Amino acid sequence: MSTRPDFNETKKLIDRAIGIDNALNNALHTQGREVTALRQAADAFYNEKFKAALTELDVEILAQGKQGIRISYLRNAGINNIYRLSALSYYQIEAISGIGAQNAKKIYETTKQIVENTKAKLSLRINAETPTPTDDALISALFVLIVHDSLRADMKRLFNENHRPLLNMVKEAKAASSGFRWFFTSGGRKESVISSVEELERFIYERFGEGTVYDRYTWADKADIVDRRAHFTENSAVYYTTLEKHCKNISTAVAPKTGLSAELLKAIEAEVLDLKYLKATLRSYQEFGVKYAIHQKRTLLGDEMGLGKTFQAMAAMAALKAAGKHHFMVVCPASVLINWCREIEKHSHLGVTKIHGADEEALYNWRANGDIAVTTFESISRFTLPERFTFDMLVVDEAHYVKNPDALRTKAMQPLLKKAESVLYMSGTPLVNRVDEMCFLVKCLQPDTHARLERVKSISTAEQFKQELAPVYLRRTREEVLTELPELIEKEQWCDLGSAEKAVYREAVASGNLMAIRQVSWQVDRLEDSSKAMRLKEIWENAKEQGRKIIVFSFFRNTLEKVRELLGEVCLDTISGDISPARRQEIVDAFNKAEAGAVLVSQVQAGGTGLNIQAASVIVFCEPQLTPAIENQAVSRAYRMGQTRDVIVHRLLADDTIDERMLEILSGKQREFDSFADESVIGGTQLEAKKAEEGSWITKMVKEEQERLKTEQ
Repeated sequence: MSTRPDFNETKKLIDRAIGIDNALNNALHTQGREVTALRQAADAFYNEKFKAALTELDVEILAQGKQGIRISYLRNAGINNIYRLSALSYYQIEAISGIGAQNAKKIYETTKQIVENTKAKLSLRINAETPTPTDDALISALFVLIVHDSLRADMKRLFNENHRPLLNMVKEAKAASSGFRWFFTSGGRKESVISSVEELERFIYERFGEGTVYDRYTWADKADIVDRRAHFTENSAVYYTTLEKHCKNISTAVAPKTGLSAELLKAIEAEVLDLKYLKATLRSYQEFGVKYAIHQKRTLLGDEMGLGKTFQAMAAMAALKAAGKHHFMVVCPASVLINWCREIEKHSHLGVTKIHGADEEALYNWRANGDIAVTTFESISRFTLPERFTFDMLVVDEAHYVKNPDALRTKAMQPLLKKAESVLYMSGTPLVNRVDEMCFLVKCLQPDTHARLERVKSISTAEQFKQELAPVYLRRTREEVLTELPELIEKEQWCDLGSAEKAVYREAVASGNLMAIRQVSWQVDRLEDSSKAMRLKEIWENAKEQGRKIIVFSFFRNTLEKVRELLGEVCLDTISGDISPARRQEIVDAFNKAEAGAVLVSQVQAGGTGLNIQAASVIVFCEPQLTPAIENQAVSRAYRMGQTRDVIVHRLLADDTIDERMLEILSGKQREFDSFADESVIGGTQLEAKKAEEGSWITKMVKEEQERLKTEQ
C-alpha cells in the first residue's frame, strides 16, 4: 500500500515550481520595464542634482558680468538663488518692482546662460557613502538591471531547457496535492505520483537551488540596500556605463573637443562596431576612441591615465575580430604583461597567448591560432616573424618607450609596424609638449601627417598644430569625460624635525648626496624620533577608522622597510622593481580583498604605472618626487574610472629642509606642464629652452641647501 503524501508540502512544492517557471518566463520580458524604471530614477536623481547646483548659486553671480544688474530688487522679491530665478519667465522678471524691461532682458539672458553652463558642468556622481533617497533609488534601479542583464541569456536557456519538464512533473505531482485528488488516483498510479513528487523536489534543488543562476537572478529583486550599495562600490564603472547607455539625456560625460574636421568626425562616428567578442559595455567616449582607432588605422591614443585605454584597445581588437580579422599583437612593459593577459581574459572572448622572451613555441601557437599575442618591449628583439607573415593590429602600450629613434627597442619595433595593417600606440603621458618626440611617433604611424607637421611645427600656433595632429592623436582628460569622479583632495603634511632628525639631516646635506638628503626624517635610528613616521601612523589610524585603504609611495626601499616596520602586519609585501609582474599582481589582488586599514607599500616607479588600485582611497608620498609626472602617475593608480570615494593625497614634508625647495620646483614644473601639455604645442621648445637655462637644478638645489645650513650654524 502506498504511503499517504503530505498534501500541504506537495502543494507548496508545486506552487514553487510554477513560480520558478513564471520567473524564467518573465526574465525574458522584463528588461523594458527595468529600463523604464531606471530612466525614472535617473530623471529624479538628475533633477535633484541640478536643483541643488542652481540653489547653491547666489543671485550675486549676476553682478559678475558688470552689466549694471541691481541684485537688491531680486532679493526684495525673495529671490536669492539662481534656481528660483530660473523658474521665472521674462515677463515675471519684468514685473518685479524696480527691474524694468531692459534689466529684465539682461537678467533673463544671463540666467539662461548660467543654467546652461551649470548643466554642462554638472557632476552626476552617485554617492553610496552618504546617499540621498534619489541616490539609493538610482543605485537600486541600476543594480536590478545590471544583475539581470548579466544573467538574462542564462535564464532564457534555463527556460527553454526546463519549461516543459517542469510542467510535466507538476502535472503528475498534482494528484498528491489534495485528499480529493489522491482519493481518485488509482492504486497503481500512486507509487508513480509519489516518485514524481520526489523527482520534482530533486529537480528544483539541483537546478534552482542556492548558488544557481536562478538564485543569483532572483537575488537581485530581494537584496537589501546595503548589498546594493556594496555592489555599486565594487562595480561602479559598470553602473556609470549602464546609466550612460540607457539614459543618454543624462550623460555623465561630455563630448571633448577633438580638433577633427566636421567631415572626418562624421565619418568616424558613422563606423559601426560589432562588439560580440567583448564582455563589457563601452562608455560613449571609449566607443568614439575605438571608432577613431579603427577608422584612422594608425593612431596614438593619449587619454589621461585612468580612462580605460587598455579596454579601448581590447574593444578595437574585438571589433576587428567580428569583422573577420584574426591576428593581433600587444607590446607592453614587462611590469604589466600579466595584467594585460588577465584583462583580455576578463573583458573579452578573445584568446590570449603570452610571449615572453624568445618563446618560439608560443609565437608559433599564436601564428597558428590567432587572436591576441601579448609580449614585451624586450621580447620583440628576440623573436622573428616570417617575411610574408602580416597581422591585423599592433597595440603598443606606453608608446613613449619607443619615442627615441636611436633606442634598441624603437628599432626593434619598426619591422612590426610594417607587418601590421592597423597600429594603436597608447600613452597617458602627454607628449605634445615635446614636439620632436611627438613628430617621430607620428612619423611611425602616419608619414603624410608627419610631413605636414614638420612644415608647420615651428611657425604655427598651438591650435593649428593640434588640428594637424588631430587625425593621428586623440587625447581626453578625466575632467572632460568623467564628471562623476569623486573629489581629489591634496594635503601637505608639514613635520617639525626633532634634534635627532636634524643631526642626521645636516650630515646628509654636508655629504652632498641628494639621495640621502631626500630621505630626511626616515634615516633616524628609532622610528619614534621620525616626525614623518609618526604623522604617517596618524594618517593610517584615521584612514582605518574611516574604512579606507592606503597606498604608501616612496622612491627609497629603505624608507618602505621603515614603513613596514612602523605599521606591521597591516602592510602587504612591498612592490619594488625587482619583483615579477605576476607577483606584483598577486599583491594588488590581496590588497583589493583585504579589510579596511590595509596598506600597500610601493616604490613609486614600480607601482606608479600599469596597476589598477581603486580599492585605495588614501595615498601617501613619503618624500617629494623629482617630477610631477611621477606623482601624477602614482595618484592615477587609485584616482581613476571605478573610484567611488574621495581620494586623499598626503605629502609628508619636513619643515625647513630641502623638501620645501623641491615642492617649490615641482609646483613650477606642474604649472609649466599645465600650461603646455594640453593647451600648447609650441610650448615644448620653450620648456626645453628653460631647462637648458636652469642647467643642473638638482646640483644647484643641493649647494643652496649646504650654504643655507652653513649660515645658520
